[in-house]
Amino acid sequence: MNKNLTDKVTIITGASSGIGKACANLLVNQGGKVVLVDINRVRLNETSEEIQKNVDNPANIFSLELNVCKEADMQEMAKQTLAKFGRIDCLIASAGILRIGNNLRTVTDTPLSEWEAIVQTNLTGTFLSNQAVLPAMSAQKEGDIVNISSVSGRQGRAFDAAYCASKFGIIGFSESLAEEVSAYGIRVQTILPDAVDTPLWDQNGPQSMRATVALPPERVAQLILHLITLPRDAFMLNTVIAPFKGRKKRTKDKNS
Repeated sequence: MNKNLTDKVTIITGASSGIGKACANLLVNQGGKVVLVDINRVRLNETSEEIQKNVDNPANIFSLELNVCKEADMQEMAKQTLAKFGRIDCLIASAGILRIGNNLRTVTDTPLSEWEAIVQTNLTGTFLSNQAVLPAMSAQKEGDIVNISSVSGRQGRAFDAAYCASKFGIIGFSESLAEEVSAYGIRVQTILPDAVDTPLWDQNGPQSMRATVALPPERVAQLILHLITLPRDAFMLNTVIAPFKGRKKRTKDKNS
């Protein structure tokens, strides 16, 4: 399967860290043109500069400080990408938050403002970023969208009701959109990562799962590359990617 992305233009939201950053590094090194989108200007600049130092053509990197929660920002994202590169081939919607701060909250103790912030970033942000790229992809009669859900999008978890609800929502939204746009040659695929070693886990505070077995974000990026380079007559539905704990290496019995 051809993994070469020469002249392919990919927008990545949440691009300054975690899965988004890993995708940016991988896709640029496959010859792609990448638009880095993030709300954090400092981290965005650092990521952009870091990637540009390691590629043959730094002009293939374009960064935009924009907020996925704002409709005008997402429309600007599409507009500036088209002005810079002339097309939009792929969107990887990876912007997301786990919770506000590091405190675990029951549903009873969750303020409406926190619920709305999480759902707006994760679910509404996915909707707005997807919506913004559809006109260009429809005109091209081809495109790929990969939305990042979670294993928490198919099984709820205590103290993370807002996060789980948003990730369940991404799956339903993506399946619906996939049915709408397939006739235009646009594939919409969703991945459901299990534990991934990203800054997102720091929001668990003392309960952080960093110490447990977790995937490096680069492994998720490799899956996303596989999805967007599948032959055009195939797609993968709600793919789960999880760390493989494997079997402990057996030691030979001294008496054997």
